[in-house]
Amino acid sequence: MKTAAAATLAATAVAMATPASADNCSSLASSFHRQNTTITTAQTVSAGTFVTPTVPPQSITGLPEFCRVAGFTTPTSDSHIQFEVWIPESGWNSKYLQAGCGGFCGSISYSSMAEPLRRGYVVAATDDGHEASGIDASWAAGHPEKVVDFGYRSLKETTDVAKDLIVAFQKTGPRRSYFMGCSDGGREALMEAQRFPQDFDGIVAGSPANFWTHLMAGFVWDQLALTATSSGDLSQGDLNVLNNAVLAQCAGHDGGLSTDQFLNNPLACRFNPDKLPLTKDRVEAIEKISSGPPGIFPGYGPGGEASNPADWPAWITGGGNPAVGLQELFSNNYFKYIVFPNSGWTPNSFSVAENAHQADVRTGAILNSVDPNLAAFKSRGGKLIHYVGWSDSAISPQSDINYYKAVTDVMGGKEETREFYRLFMVPGMAHCAGGPGANAFGQGVNGPNPSDPADDIISALDRWVEHRVAPDKIVATKYANDSPAQGIAFQRPLCPFPKISKYKGMFSTTVASSFECVDQDKDPDKDIGKQAADH
Repeated sequence: MKTAAAATLAATAVAMATPASADNCSSLASSFHRQNTTITTAQTVSAGTFVTPTVPPQSITGLPEFCRVAGFTTPTSDSHIQFEVWIPESGWNSKYLQAGCGGFCGSISYSSMAEPLRRGYVVAATDDGHEASGIDASWAAGHPEKVVDFGYRSLKETTDVAKDLIVAFQKTGPRRSYFMGCSDGGREALMEAQRFPQDFDGIVAGSPANFWTHLMAGFVWDQLALTATSSGDLSQGDLNVLNNAVLAQCAGHDGGLSTDQFLNNPLACRFNPDKLPLTKDRVEAIEKISSGPPGIFPGYGPGGEASNPADWPAWITGGGNPAVGLQELFSNNYFKYIVFPNSGWTPNSFSVAENAHQADVRTGAILNSVDPNLAAFKSRGGKLIHYVGWSDSAISPQSDINYYKAVTDVMGGKEETREFYRLFMVPGMAHCAGGPGANAFGQGVNGPNPSDPADDIISALDRWVEHRVAPDKIVATKYANDSPAQGIAFQRPLCPFPKISKYKGMFSTTVASSFECVDQDKDPDKDIGKQAADH
């Protein structure tokens, strides 16, 4: 009797742990059962165009036939984590990819799901546990569980429900699992590697907002620096003067071309704003933004101040009337609704240092993904590719370098770290995409050969995981007017940090093969820093 009872209990446990299989897509609505999970939609979507259930609706073209499953989970009484899982009806590559979300999230990132589905992946995404615009954090006031959902719980819920749905529909789980995101999605990507190291075989983390608390404090610093000027801002003309002076001093001396409208290696450019033909208050604002709040978060520049609307005009100074940069919108929402809810907080309520301290105390353990100990992720064979645009005006590229160096120190040095983690700095790219540099490499905009690991970041990650071939470079493409339909303007290799790409000379300036990855300390132009300081 004891043996029979034990067998019955074991069988019951297996039945509870294994999702019921489905005969077809629509039957998932009734046959799939998971604790605290509700399926609201399970339908086959015909190949072609999918119209999203958003306002306004978005038409996504060129999709294969797929099983669309939508629903929500409620791990707490104040949670409502929406998710979507798209499963190819045929041609599944036996792999799963989870897409990250940007800003404060608040909606399903359908556009991030489309390309992985086209490539044969099962793909999933979540709204991070609330419905709102990506710059609105009012949902958080009085809802601490929703802040936890946003910080990390929605990621884990989506991963687990998606993998259960795959088993129910495909009768087997994914052979490989990947995560890919940029900005807050990059924060989420590093959160996965640190908090849930068993869940993904490979991760792409783009421009991660992983030091969230100090990043937002830095945004306040920049806002105060601007309001201290006589006009309360920097004009487009001021930014043009700054950007032109930076390019005149450093472009062509940092491994790139003198005709580049961006810096190839900003670390080599020691630009002194004191020389600018601007009023003292404007120079002081530029110096503060360039340096960042001491001991809290690194500053921005040089390079990328005005070469593209997605740089300083969008993030720091704002482009409207009145001018409100995205940094101001994000930081004000964060401190007003998450750190100091219902307090009447303003940017002048506390010092920037106190803002950072209170943000750390109240939300750091929930939102930050800054732990450099990736031993658990590495030990199971995980691979991490991290990228950031050198012209990123949302999240300082130096923050990415700081995290990479911290991991290198903890994980035993550069060579040991390179075995599983590589950082690629992208010259001239703005936040996640755009900018005057070569900015298409599969991170959201495909290069010309998406299936080639040499041209595509997710293909490079897949090859690294599957075949242990690490990416020594990834070719990035600049399309004319950033439109693939208009053809290729030029290409450049992205090199694993701390290497940089350097023009060989006497070759075509538009092809990637005319550039090579070199060590910075062996670069003949390494003294540009001293040259710039003496300028």
